[in-house]
Amino acid sequence: MGYQKTEETGQLFQSSQENFFKFSNFRRRFHIRSLFYFISIFSLGFFVCLYITFGWQKGGGDPITVSQSLPSYSNYFNTTVTTTKTEISEKSEKSEIQNDSKYQDDCSLPVFDPWDETIKPFMVEDTKMKYCNKNFKPFTELVNGTFRVVQEKEGRTCKGRCHTLPDLTAPFKVTNWFSPGPTDCEFLEAVCWEKGQFGEKEVYGWIHTQIVPNKVPKPPIEKSEHPDVFVFVMDSLASGMAKRSLPKMLEFMKTKLQAVDFPYLSQVGTRSQVNAVPLWFGKQVEAGTMKGGKRMEADWTEDEYCKHYLDDKPNMFRDFLDAGYTTNYLDNWIDQTLTHNPICKGFQHFHTNHTFFPLTHILERTVLWVTKQSLKGTQICREVHQATLEYFDQFVRAYPDRPKFTWSWFVHLAHEKLAGPDRADPHFLEFFQNNLEIFDDAFVIFTADHGFRAGSFEFYKTKIGAFEKHNPFLQISVPKKYRDNGILEVMRENAKRLQSHYDTRATILDILKYQPSSQFTDRATLKIPDEKGNSLLRQQPLTPRNCEHLPIPQQYCICQSKSTDLTADAKLCERLGRSFLAHINSEIDNFKLGGLCHKFDIQIVLELDLHASSHASKTTYHISVKTQHPAQFETLITEDKETKKLTFDQIERLDRYGSTADCSKPVHFTNLCFCKTR
Repeated sequence: MGYQKTEETGQLFQSSQENFFKFSNFRRRFHIRSLFYFISIFSLGFFVCLYITFGWQKGGGDPITVSQSLPSYSNYFNTTVTTTKTEISEKSEKSEIQNDSKYQDDCSLPVFDPWDETIKPFMVEDTKMKYCNKNFKPFTELVNGTFRVVQEKEGRTCKGRCHTLPDLTAPFKVTNWFSPGPTDCEFLEAVCWEKGQFGEKEVYGWIHTQIVPNKVPKPPIEKSEHPDVFVFVMDSLASGMAKRSLPKMLEFMKTKLQAVDFPYLSQVGTRSQVNAVPLWFGKQVEAGTMKGGKRMEADWTEDEYCKHYLDDKPNMFRDFLDAGYTTNYLDNWIDQTLTHNPICKGFQHFHTNHTFFPLTHILERTVLWVTKQSLKGTQICREVHQATLEYFDQFVRAYPDRPKFTWSWFVHLAHEKLAGPDRADPHFLEFFQNNLEIFDDAFVIFTADHGFRAGSFEFYKTKIGAFEKHNPFLQISVPKKYRDNGILEVMRENAKRLQSHYDTRATILDILKYQPSSQFTDRATLKIPDEKGNSLLRQQPLTPRNCEHLPIPQQYCICQSKSTDLTADAKLCERLGRSFLAHINSEIDNFKLGGLCHKFDIQIVLELDLHASSHASKTTYHISVKTQHPAQFETLITEDKETKKLTFDQIERLDRYGSTADCSKPVHFTNLCFCKTR
């Protein structure tokens, strides 16, 4: 019995021990599972937080919803980029503006982070001025009507000559070289020679400017009631580019001048010229198709705006002159905006009191290498945009008591490189700082003609690149004395909606003709006779602001819509690609250029997208084709589903075509041409 008892006790002990180990194993497995769940949940939460916090930086160019205020700017090539908490609120695939707006525009407008990672491969630093001589001081000066030498040297001789333009289309007159002394010359080329082993050689060239005030009668308007209006256009500057390249200037404009950024400006034409005509004349010169299929006819044919002088056409410059403003046009390219691509007549006579044109003529047409180099930025740290700003300074100081209107056009800075404007940020910052008092008493409009057009195919494949191609920059500041009367509030409301160059034009006309009578307090909607746009200083109509209602050809529309990639459809690519190139070849023949330009053949269809359309009987495609010569073209093709007829919108050439189309100039310049001989 004792043995049995012992055996029973042992069995009980063994059973108890087995239960203990089972319980222990259970507890161990329980703790491991709990720990695993805890770590998993913690890790998931941690990575979600990381994604929310940092995910925008690697967002593949997707739109994000951000604060409408300008961010804390920092140059892209700085080692750090500071970002405020209010800049980024949430991530979204496609973001309409989230606000309490009463408008139902049916236009999805994205907000992109201009520093998104997808932009980085295309941000090549512009080193043009990296090795220029920052310590160089000019040998000569032109101050208060006197040309003098300020750096004397034995064996060095300095002289000047005057370049004058009697009328806009008249031949230039150039004087003989003269010694330093008094002069009323507005554009003076100064050159210095030094004696060398083989005689004298040019060692220095400089283009000096001064404003000699015109003898004009006292204006019929008072400056106190009619503020100065200064328009600055930077060619090819997209809205995102401005934020990346001009951070210091924009920060100053926002904080000191309370400037309002209009991030949803859409161009209405391909090139500078066909966007300038809508701004200056209020006329559409590029036909197209609006969203929804409505045909948008040109107001003027090419024969009207190109083959005839435009002096007799109502225009913005004449409006300001007739009102009593003193005016200046500062286009810093020898091929002036209205007269180039194609070669057009433009204005025959001066359309402003002063013009910067003579300086560009000296720079491009002089035979002296030293003069040409003075504004190239490679040897001396000075470029033509700096000379333009100097001429502006001289102009505003020459007419302190008169209302002034200027239109400055900076052609070169942003035209070729995405980061090109970077080098100008300190120049513009200093310019606005030095003239703060003047700009505090003026309307300042800083804008662009079109978006960035010189990018690569890969750049335009990104969402940011595709958007920036047709989204020119626009920012407006108003005189300080009007900033508390509700004008900024209505401007900020309008900044949330789609705008076009016609609205910029209407704003300028409102400043000139309609707002002064109310001391710039009228916010009521105004339909200006014969104008296509609505002032940004007023409440705009409740009519939906989208590309079915505004005069914006659909290919430039920045409202986002769904599209389907069809590049995998080889037959469709072949059919539409060949039809597109046949259309281009037909256009070349229509210009009578068949003997000068190559016929195009397909190398590859780079893009073919089906666009969503509200028109049931029509289909719209976006196509981009690379040809064998090579060139790259894109357009929108609308196909009638019943008749199969194809309609082609304006053709854009996307490659940097340089001089490949120059042979067409004597007949009819078109960038569709790829010359057989160059």
